[in-house]
Amino acid sequence: MIYWLVRFVNNYRQYIIFTIFILLSLLLLSLNNSKDITTLRKASFIFYSIIDFVKSPFEEFFYYKKENEKLRNENSELTRQLLELKKFVNERDELYDLVEFKKRNSASYVTAKIILKLNDISGNKYIIDKGMKDKIKLNAIVFNSKGLIGYISDLTGDYSVVHLISNFNQRISVKNERSNAFGIMTWDGEKFKVYNVNKSADVKEGDVFVTSEYSSQFPAGIPVLKVTYASKETDILFYDITGKAISEIDKINYCLIMQPDETKTRLNFLLNK
Repeated sequence: MIYWLVRFVNNYRQYIIFTIFILLSLLLLSLNNSKDITTLRKASFIFYSIIDFVKSPFEEFFYYKKENEKLRNENSELTRQLLELKKFVNERDELYDLVEFKKRNSASYVTAKIILKLNDISGNKYIIDKGMKDKIKLNAIVFNSKGLIGYISDLTGDYSVVHLISNFNQRISVKNERSNAFGIMTWDGEKFKVYNVNKSADVKEGDVFVTSEYSSQFPAGIPVLKVTYASKETDILFYDITGKAISEIDKINYCLIMQPDETKTRLNFLLNK
């Protein structure tokens, strides 16, 4: 009997399970409107509502945290692209100015790209991508479309070192282009200064100082400095003059190198820029 029952269940177990679920479903349907089931349903609804209410702020927190992180990353990428775009625009404008300068001046120049900027205790220097192979020579004058940058102090076949005008040991004889007042321009580590300009001279803010004919290193007439401060209120016989480099040496990416046989050529610079 037991063997027969086991065999029957084994042969018809799928039907038996199906029948049991049908009966349970009918039983639950019959109890659906009972007071106990209704109470249980309400309790379940309240319980899950409380759970949802409690977890909702946490879900929102982690969701917004993730979104904020995503937005920060996107913003960083857009900022990087914007900076690169501005850099390309600046380089384009700089190259355009150099091309226009060459059109206005018939002398022979070499265009170079600044590949490294060095600022240390030994002085401010730039490394450019032109050297002896490009016919660059020691002491060649380096400038851009606006004014003087420095001179070649060392070089190899492919590269050159530019000794900047913003160098501690650099002294340049300059002249006020408007009033012809003479002075000596130096760099004090923070700003450009013009010394030895007598108080009897006429110097104003906005004046441009160019290299003078007394300079033994640079051709005369190259713009060097624009006056940002000029005062006679000193305890000595000379002006207190401060200025900024017209060539904007801290922003440039390209430069021109003047060939030695062109140093006597009068150049036409963009003084209005």
